[in-house]
Amino acid sequence: MEQKNVERSLRERIGLTVDPNPATLVETLVEIEEAGVDHVWVGGGPPWNPDLLTLLSAAAMRTTHLIVGTAIVQVFSRHPVFLAQQALSFNALAPGRLRLGVGTSSPAFAKRMYGVEMEPPLAYLREYVQVLRSLLQEGEVHHQGRSFTIDAELGASSQVPLLIAALGPVAFRLAGEMADGALPALCPIPYLLGTALPALSEGSASVGRSRPPVVAHVPVILTEDRETAFQVGRQAIRFNTSLPTYRNMFLVAGFSEQEITTVSDHLIESLIVFGDESRIMDRLLELLGTEIDELRISPLPVSDAVQEGSRLARLIGQL
Repeated sequence: MEQKNVERSLRERIGLTVDPNPATLVETLVEIEEAGVDHVWVGGGPPWNPDLLTLLSAAAMRTTHLIVGTAIVQVFSRHPVFLAQQALSFNALAPGRLRLGVGTSSPAFAKRMYGVEMEPPLAYLREYVQVLRSLLQEGEVHHQGRSFTIDAELGASSQVPLLIAALGPVAFRLAGEMADGALPALCPIPYLLGTALPALSEGSASVGRSRPPVVAHVPVILTEDRETAFQVGRQAIRFNTSLPTYRNMFLVAGFSEQEITTVSDHLIESLIVFGDESRIMDRLLELLGTEIDELRISPLPVSDAVQEGSRLARLIGQL
């Protein structure tokens, strides 16, 4: 049986992506909560940045009900016991306000910076999630596997939602089987509807559970000028189109090699939403009228990132 959205408000189904700048993050999240936003997603940033969950814990002490999600914590940068300890510590400070998103990111970077062998990456992620889920939900794990041998008891547990990053069908099946949700990035909506959701449902059906939600990533540009929107969108997307994992996903989504390499208008238009507040909201509501469970809105600034982010926060908060 697939998840239904009838019991969730529109505000609960739209989250805002926030820059993990340690100098401004806490104050930004305070302002976003005051604007009425239900939840935010904060990226992990480069692994050498200050620790994300430490920053989010500080923000939790300055806010009262804002739910925060990590999108994502790179699994090679945290031993699962340590990440579980961090998540459970956050939950003790702010019960029910953390959604823990994790993902593999780059196996080459994992090897170079941490000496972590993560090949094949989805097998590593599967074992990592097995361990982490037991630690979070049961407070202990007794595991002997290929990547981890752990005998640990933490003395605390919590139903912290655990979501995993997904791009390809195999990753979506894994999310359906093991996670509390899937966190795709830069996936066209038709691809999510036609490829990702069936794979997610297949994974959940294989273990006899309901399909977990997919949180669609939607870059948003506050401009009514099409040329400006496409210029900003092309600049934001170009790096991803150079990565094999994203190229493969775009190919499966039906785009040609040339469209991907040139970051064509067709590709950009499949990914971004632009316009004034009214047009943007109409499109977001249209997306929520499909089988997509939630949206993760990422502001792409045109001229003033702070001001444009505040406008989007108020727009979501008014739902």
